Amino acid sequence: MLRGQQDSEQGHSTTLEVLFKDVSALSVRDHYPSLTIRAASSEEEEELRGAVSGPWYDARAFVLGERLLGGFVVAGTVSWGESSAPETYGSFLVPEYDLPRFNPDQPLPTEPQTIHTPYPQRR
Repeated sequence: MLRGQQDSEQGHSTTLEVLFKDVSALSVRDHYPSLTIRAASSEEEEELRGAVSGPWYDARAFVLGERLLGGFVVAGTVSWGESSAPETYGSFLVPEYDLPRFNPDQPLPTEPQTIHTPYPQRR
């Protein structure tokens, strides 16, 4: 799930949530000042199919931004919603999921193990 932040000074008085389901691969940034999500072009999807191993079944490639470098998600479906509820409220798309909260007084969680896999080079 990607979740936007409210910023009433910038005219953003609502919270936007984007939920990808049946995700098989993704590459995302930690922050997007603005975000466009679109279906991958046939060329982009071909490139991703070469890089993302395993069967795709009914999955589709979604590009986050103008180019693949901005990020992508290979998923079965995507849905989104917008709410004027305070952003401190839980998810409105997945209400049973307790969203992780940042608390500066708590110690930081341990870093997950990083797995490096070489990206196929074009020849």
